[in-house]
Amino acid sequence: MKNFNINFIVFSPTPTYIDYIGGVMVCHSLANSLSTLGENSYIYANETKSVYNTHTIPWGTDLEFDKENTILILPAGAGEHTFENYIPENLNSIPNKIRWLINDQVKLYSNEDQLYKYCDYFKSFNNNSILNNLSSIDIEYDIFYNKKLERSGGCFYTKGQTIQTKHHKDSDICLDNIYQIPQQERNPYLARIFNETEYFICYSHRSFTAVLAALCGCIVIVIPYDDTSYEYWVNNFPTMKYGISYGFNPNNIKHAKTTTHLVKKNLQKFESDCIHSISKMRDNSYKWLQQKYKI
Repeated sequence: MKNFNINFIVFSPTPTYIDYIGGVMVCHSLANSLSTLGENSYIYANETKSVYNTHTIPWGTDLEFDKENTILILPAGAGEHTFENYIPENLNSIPNKIRWLINDQVKLYSNEDQLYKYCDYFKSFNNNSILNNLSSIDIEYDIFYNKKLERSGGCFYTKGQTIQTKHHKDSDICLDNIYQIPQQERNPYLARIFNETEYFICYSHRSFTAVLAALCGCIVIVIPYDDTSYEYWVNNFPTMKYGISYGFNPNNIKHAKTTTHLVKKNLQKFESDCIHSISKMRDNSYKWLQQKYKI
C-alpha cells in the first residue's frame, strides 16, 4: 500500500494543446487520465484541452520538487517525437524519468530511466528493456461517426510524404492544408468530408486520421511509405485493425469494407486497454520509487 503520492509531470512537446499533433494529444490525454485516476497529475504546458481536469505548469517555469515523489514522463522516439531540445534544464534535473516511445527508438537512454512504448508497432533497441506498453487516446465520437449521407468522389492526405506513385484523382479533395482551418472548425470539417466522400487515400500508414475516416464510414486506403509488411502493421497497430485497407490489395480492400462496423467497438476496447496500461504504469511507479528511495 502506498504511503505517499507521486507527482506525475507529463511534458508537452508544444506549449499549447494542439489537436492535430499526435505526440501532443497523447501527452495531454495521459496527464488527464492520471488525474482521473486520482493522481497528482500535471502537464508541462501553458494550457490543455478545455475539458481536461489537469493542472498545467507553464513552459519555462522553474520547479521546486522532491525527488523522492516526482516522476517526469517524456515523449520519445524518432522524427518529430524527439523533443529533448525543448526540455529546460530545471525540468530535466528531475532524476526519475519515464521515456515514452511514441515512435521508434533512435537513441540510448540512461539505465536509470524507465522505458515504455505506446504500442507494439514501435521498435526499441532491446525489447527486454521495455516495462510495458503505455497507451492513451482521445476520440470525439460525437463528431466522427457515419451520418449515412450520400457519398461521391474521394479525398486524400499526404501527411508530408513525398508521393512516389499517385493513387488519388485530380478531382479528389486534398486535406493537406486542413491545419490552416481554425481549430474549433477543423474536426467538424474533416468529419463532413469523410461522410460525403466514398474513399480516403492516406499516404501514411501511421496517421490516426485514417482511423477517424474509418469511423465516418469512408473506405480508407493507407499507402505505406516504408517496407513495413502488412502482417506487422495490422498485428501491432491496435487502432488500425478494422475499416482500413493496407494498400490496394483486393483482399485488404474487402477487409476494410466488411469490417467498418467494427471500428468503433475496437476503439472502445482500446480505450479500456489504455486505462489499464496507465493504471499498471501508475502501480509500477509507486513500487519503483519505494524501492529506489527506501520509502
